[in-house]
Amino acid sequence: MSKELKEHDFMMVELAENILVHAPVPSNSHAALRSGFAGYPANPRWSATKFRAWKTGRQLREALVRGDMVVRPTDLRLIPTPTTQQEEEILATETEQENKFKDSPNSRNFRFPVWAKRVLTSYQTG
Repeated sequence: MSKELKEHDFMMVELAENILVHAPVPSNSHAALRSGFAGYPANPRWSATKFRAWKTGRQLREALVRGDMVVRPTDLRLIPTPTTQQEEEILATETEQENKFKDSPNSRNFRFPVWAKRVLTSYQTG
């Protein structure tokens, strides 16, 4: 079986309130990822997968504190700190997307509320 990561292996995970990350962590290990990001100690009864998720969360927090990663204000995602050239490309792309969004006849500036997202995720089956 191939161990290569595919795009569908990545999931959007809420690390903390208003901080999201796109990570290759199974859904049963999301709590361990959040625990590592929050700075809690590892649980000795966790499986290797959950311990790896906890360690990834800890590394993400350390990278955020060091300044290697930042929370993008547009979508609250934790991303690597962009270089000047990357920032220009990102801004150009975001501007194009915003213009397309404004031109659409059914567009509304709408952010999905955090409380509603939590309600919807609580109904997902595992």
